[in-house]
Amino acid sequence: MGGSRPLLAACAVLALVAATASTARPASKGCGPRGYAYAGLQSPRNAFGVAGTLTAVADPLVERGHVAGWVGVGAPGEGPQGTDEWLQVGLNTIEGDPGKLYYEIARASGIRYVELASNVPAGRSYRVAVLETARHANTWRIWVNGHAASPPIYLPESHGRLTPMAIAESWDGGTAACNRYEYRFGSVSLARKPGGDWSRLHKAAAHVMQDGSSRVVAARNGFVAVTAPAPAWPSGPPPSVRRAPSVASAPVQPRRLEP
Repeated sequence: MGGSRPLLAACAVLALVAATASTARPASKGCGPRGYAYAGLQSPRNAFGVAGTLTAVADPLVERGHVAGWVGVGAPGEGPQGTDEWLQVGLNTIEGDPGKLYYEIARASGIRYVELASNVPAGRSYRVAVLETARHANTWRIWVNGHAASPPIYLPESHGRLTPMAIAESWDGGTAACNRYEYRFGSVSLARKPGGDWSRLHKAAAHVMQDGSSRVVAARNGFVAVTAPAPAWPSGPPPSVRRAPSVASAPVQPRRLEP
């Protein structure tokens, strides 16, 4: 779990998988904050869904733990009676494994991780979304490239209550590490009602997270979340991000974000 910002600690299952898969390696000095580190946008208002086009621009380099880029709603403490509740979909790379497309559900009963695709190469894009259904309140689905990728998912008391975000994260497996990623988030949008009615999440209206060496960089039709140092680009960065300025940071509350 993330330390000072618990609402963002939304990849507990990835952490457990990475921890059990880890093998002894020489000590690393690390290149970022210990534990979890984040880069991305968090909406200051709740919504009924969030969508974006996700791409790992270069193959992540995971020394320990995992990295991930995802869109989702909810956080620790946002469920009934302060329980953990979230739903997210995105790309991840766990130490020693290739990239994957996944979704994750957290409810009071526990956390469930579902793999949708394995061996996802750098450069492959997915249009992903988490969306509350129009017919049934508190029921959600995962969408990938315009198709339903999950059965209906019931999140108790979630209607109009969950925080949307588009986030890249790194977890060091509990040991100093130098994990690197570069995730592109295109056309990040919020659903203004169950079933859709999408509007763009503008950076100027969002809370920007940039932990340690993690950065949010402006790009055409979206943003790039990147660590410093970044993983190697296959043939140099595309023109749309080659000289893009960093997005200015906005204040981020260390506790649960209120509506």
